Amino acid sequence: MERLKACGVSKTVALRSLGVCRSTYYGWLKAREISARKPSVLRLTEAEKQAVIEKKKKYPHLSHRQISGYLRHEGYWVSESSCYRILSALGWVFPQPLREAPWKEPHYEPFAPNQIWGEDWTRLVVAGLRHYLLTIIDYFSRYIVAWAIVKTVSQREVKDLLAIAYMSQGIDKADQKPLVRLDRGSPNMAHGTRSLITDLEMIISPSRVHRPTDNARQERWYRTAKQEEIYCQPHYPSMEIARHSMAHYIEEYNEKRPHQALWNYAPGYVHRLGNKTKLLEHHRKMIQVVKEQRLNTNRALMAMA
Repeated sequence: MERLKACGVSKTVALRSLGVCRSTYYGWLKAREISARKPSVLRLTEAEKQAVIEKKKKYPHLSHRQISGYLRHEGYWVSESSCYRILSALGWVFPQPLREAPWKEPHYEPFAPNQIWGEDWTRLVVAGLRHYLLTIIDYFSRYIVAWAIVKTVSQREVKDLLAIAYMSQGIDKADQKPLVRLDRGSPNMAHGTRSLITDLEMIISPSRVHRPTDNARQERWYRTAKQEEIYCQPHYPSMEIARHSMAHYIEEYNEKRPHQALWNYAPGYVHRLGNKTKLLEHHRKMIQVVKEQRLNTNRALMAMA
C-alpha cells in the first residue's frame, strides 16, 4: 500500500481495484498496530489467566463478573473486563437469560381493541378540595375510553363511568364483551358494581392485593397524566376549569401524543385501526418511503454540487 501511495495511487482506488472494503482494511491495520505493541508491564500473569480459565471450567454457569468476584476469595484480583477478554478469546462467553419475576408476567395480552379495560382513579385538587379522576383505559391501544372528575368515589360513580364506556364504544352490539381489570376497592367490589358488569355481559377481573402491576397500563397512564398535566397545576381553580383542562389533555393524549409502546403512534389511531400487524406494516412501509425520499434528495443535491 505504501508503494502504491508513493506512485501516486490513492488508497481508495487501490482498495477498490483489489475488491477490499475500507473498513476491512482499517480494521486490519488497527489489529496489526495492537499486535505490534509492546506487552504492558501490568498485564495479567499466567497464573491469573489460568485461575480464570479453571474457574470457568469448574463452574460453567458463572458469568465473567461473578468469576472476578469469586477469585478474590482465592487471592486473585482480576477485573471483570480482563475476565471477559480471556473468556471471549476462548469462545466461552454465553448469554445469561434472566427469569422474570412471577408478578411481572402479564395474565392477559389483548390482540384487538375493547378486549380488556383497566379501571381506576387518582386524586387531584379542585378549588382547594380533594377530587378524583376516574378513567377506563383500553389495554390494547392505551386509549382512554371514558373519564370523569368527581368529588367522591362510590359504586355510583364507577357504574356511571362503565356505562359511558360501554355505550361510547358500542359494546352492546359487539359479540365479545370486555374483561374489566380493577382493584379490590369497595366501590369496585360493591354488589351494585358487580351486578352491572354481569348484566352487561362483561367479565370482572379483580387484581391481586398489593399488586399494582396487575393493572400496570392504567397505573402507567396515571404517571404520565400526573407528570404532564396534574402536577403542572398547583390546583384547579374550579370544576369547570379542571374538566376543560383535563379534556384538552386527554384529547391530546388520545389523538396526537406519540406513545412509545405503540411505535410512536397515537392511541386513538391504534384503537381505530385495531390491528398491530397492519400497524407494523404501515410503520415499515413509511420508513422505506422516507429512506427513498432522503436518497433521492441527497443524490439530487450531490448532482447539483
